[in-house]
Amino acid sequence: MALNGLSLRSLACSLFAATSLYAGEADELLSSLKLETLQLKLNKNSSESGKLEYSWINSINVSYGYSSSNQFGRTLTNKSLSVSVDQPIFKSGGIWYAVKYAKATKRVGDLSVEAERRALIKQVVSTLFNLKKSEYQIQKQKLLIENDRIDIERKKEQFLSGDLDSGFLDQAILKKNQDMMTLYSLQDTKAQLESNFKNLSDLNPNSVTLPKFTLMQRDDFIKNNVDLALAKEQIVQKDYFNTMTWTRYMVTLSLQASYVKPYEYSSAFPTSLPNALDPYYTYGFRISLPIDITSYHNIQSTKADYLKAKIELSDKKREAENEYSAVLKRLDVIDKKLKLAIDDEKLYSSLVESTKEKVKAGEMTLYDLKTMENSKMIRKIDQKIFDLDKQLVLLDLYEKSYEEIQ
Repeated sequence: MALNGLSLRSLACSLFAATSLYAGEADELLSSLKLETLQLKLNKNSSESGKLEYSWINSINVSYGYSSSNQFGRTLTNKSLSVSVDQPIFKSGGIWYAVKYAKATKRVGDLSVEAERRALIKQVVSTLFNLKKSEYQIQKQKLLIENDRIDIERKKEQFLSGDLDSGFLDQAILKKNQDMMTLYSLQDTKAQLESNFKNLSDLNPNSVTLPKFTLMQRDDFIKNNVDLALAKEQIVQKDYFNTMTWTRYMVTLSLQASYVKPYEYSSAFPTSLPNALDPYYTYGFRISLPIDITSYHNIQSTKADYLKAKIELSDKKREAENEYSAVLKRLDVIDKKLKLAIDDEKLYSSLVESTKEKVKAGEMTLYDLKTMENSKMIRKIDQKIFDLDKQLVLLDLYEKSYEEIQ
């Protein structure tokens, strides 16, 4: 489905302000195959957490028995149907924590899918930015090559008139060839980007306008960081699992019940019970306390996982802080490059006007004027490339930032 420029702009902005796992229009950036894969992962995570939530409920066993024997010279046949259950109803808090652990596991899984989804959409948007950047780089390279050809013509005339050594002409030809090779590399890079985009999205990259990102506040980036949200949920998950492991070695109260319906009963003894074919039931309870020599080590192992998760959260907070600081530094460097390109464009603008006057006066050639005009255009294109570089840097922040799922 083709989207116009305005659609993608609002679509990408809604992507990075999504308030749920199902970000609506934002998902249209991804191909239908990618979306289907993500949805299946969500479905699987929901099913797995459902299994965990009800794992404390034992199954009801239904069985049918048949046996035949010719012991004591008689054919003895027994048939019966039975239904039995052995269900824990109290595990020293283990049941409650098992349910909590299952729900925490679902949140961890959902956040993992959300992080994966945002990473995929970032790839799509990043590829769009890089495609546009490659177009500008190709335009710039063609202008450089045009200047190379002008320089070759100028040096060729000087060489033929005996005013220039051949080495300078050789250098000019070599530079033009090197710039041609760079152009071919840029064209190859663009082709690879187009292929990568088709692997990620069903959109036509030429029919959309790029989104515009701005620098978010540091506090917002830390508060809404998806990696930190995932790390926090993992702490909760591992805390529940640690407590659940501890309760496995505590007292358990179970109810037991069974119902048996004999259909045929034979006995080798003449004093068979008169009501042998009547259905009967049994019920009772069991209190158990497992004694396991590995219990201490199992509990300590899960406790270590919980403590490690807390350390990992602190580590990820530091990484997020450093990432934001690094982004500021990268933006500062790009701004300096951008300012230099703007200053150069202004300089070349004045040089173009001066060159026009000198061309009219016969003091300079059209080659000189064309070189100045191309150089001015090159620095103007550089500004567009630097703007795209800033967007790519800001995209790293927007990938990680989202509003907490309620």
